[in-house]
Amino acid sequence: MPTPSPSPSERPGHEHLARARRGPGSVTPSTWAFALAACALVAPAAARADVDLKFSGWISSDMRFRVLGEERAPPNPVPSQWSILKNGFSRNENRIRAALNLRIGDKIRGVADTELLLFGFSDLSDIDSTTLRNRVDPYYLEVHAAFIDINNLFGDVIPRFDLRIGRQTVPWGAADKFNPISNLNTLDLSDPLQFGRALANNMIRADWNPIGDLTFTAVLIPIFRPAQLPRTAPSALLDPLRPAPLQNQGIRAALDQERGLYVPVVDPNTGVLIPSGRSLNILADVLAPEITAANMQFAFRTGAKIAGQDVGLSYYHGRFGVPTPAWSVVTGSVDKNVVQTTLVYPKTDVIGVEMAGSIQRLGGLGYWIEAGVNIPTEIRMGIYDAITSPGNLRPLEYQLDPATGKYLRVTFNPSDLPPRPVVVEGTPFVKATIGADYTIAGRAYINVQYVHGFIDEFGAGRAARPRRNSIDIREDPRVESRLGDYIVAGVDVKTLHDRLLLRLFGVLKVPSVDLETRLWDDYAPTGVLFPQIIWTVADATELMLGGFILLGDRSTKFGDPAAGASEIFVKARVSF
Repeated sequence: MPTPSPSPSERPGHEHLARARRGPGSVTPSTWAFALAACALVAPAAARADVDLKFSGWISSDMRFRVLGEERAPPNPVPSQWSILKNGFSRNENRIRAALNLRIGDKIRGVADTELLLFGFSDLSDIDSTTLRNRVDPYYLEVHAAFIDINNLFGDVIPRFDLRIGRQTVPWGAADKFNPISNLNTLDLSDPLQFGRALANNMIRADWNPIGDLTFTAVLIPIFRPAQLPRTAPSALLDPLRPAPLQNQGIRAALDQERGLYVPVVDPNTGVLIPSGRSLNILADVLAPEITAANMQFAFRTGAKIAGQDVGLSYYHGRFGVPTPAWSVVTGSVDKNVVQTTLVYPKTDVIGVEMAGSIQRLGGLGYWIEAGVNIPTEIRMGIYDAITSPGNLRPLEYQLDPATGKYLRVTFNPSDLPPRPVVVEGTPFVKATIGADYTIAGRAYINVQYVHGFIDEFGAGRAARPRRNSIDIREDPRVESRLGDYIVAGVDVKTLHDRLLLRLFGVLKVPSVDLETRLWDDYAPTGVLFPQIIWTVADATELMLGGFILLGDRSTKFGDPAAGASEIFVKARVSF
């Protein structure tokens, strides 16, 4: 899957050359101040070491128009994220990105890589907001890299031992974009066109190359940085009529039956939806990991070249970047309920294997195989009732009634410890990517991948999807494997002396089977089409026209309102 060019601060990995599209880097106003300070600091040392200072970056404009979004949102007005699905301009961004690369001799390198984003939309709510520049013209500054490299730290004592300290990304994996073993950096999922961009974090990284192509890498991440979710993502949790994220489908059905009391009804005289007389609101808090030594993340990797092929073995100890529900407290009254939900970030250990290379007998066909065995910590949801026992929370449990074959609510005393329903199983699971690419006559580039487990999917077992009819609680939702199976494929064609690039990529979800239960999904087709036309109008200057089309009904992966809506876009970028 072609992706935006990485910054110059990102050290190229060992991925296949046909997929390593390295473009120019990036710079902001603060970078110039950093550059002047750096020059002042190194000036006295100029006589002792060679100093090399380089700038690079780009300026871009990105305008998008949302289409076919309104049909995804149900008629009831909550949650507020559904208003984001209205058709119209969805982005009006300008970005200025710049990087400063400072080298002092052969031993020291410092990198600062920053990006200034101008949203292009005002954020006005009252008269006071019209007086504040950050509301009239919102922007933010992101630091993609701010690190120091010390090469050959121990000299001849331990040769070829390098150290990097600071804000950085550590991309692992042989696959193209979908890397199940690359977990050190969580993802920025706010822009669907990027399919997840690694978020930089403060790390300590050590690399040792004792001999030949054999390398050892160790990384320590003191403080966890969560993923950034899309603006539409909260609707996956805040929708009061969405199936609960529980593994036990019987308990989930019992909760759905109770939620049915809050479903709007149709007036037989007018055919208009009217409230049921009861209300149900869901609020959500996120519990970030405590900043302690016990919550530090770390990882190890070793890589080598065997028979001309790149191979690697890795281990990661940390957390998944997307939060999951762990506690819910029901408050309010019988007719007006408020569910206060708390989310946590699941712990996991990941054992990764990877292999990539090219097959010369097949005309230089590139291939990659990558898999990560996740060993998660089980997460159960505690459900507490604060309505029938104000000031004295009572844990709720749903137990199977042999007479009816359904799960019924049981209220326990606070001293009891009922079994809580499972949200994330402790069962190990595998996420994997297998792919190949090939270039035909230097003009057409073909890329095909099989992906088991999308970038936002985590956990074994099965889960219920949103209903096709958003307000018909009587409809049984489809049940799918939590880890889906996908075909990601595309083609690039160059023409007009390589100045015009025609690109068509797409994602298709295919039926999945649970290897433990041997049950197939209740499958419904869904996918993504991503066509683009990229015109190099002059040196280092590109114009891009394209679309990002989400296919499938609202009960599917990409038709879900939480996935957002289809967009058409126009972009321009000049690099320096």
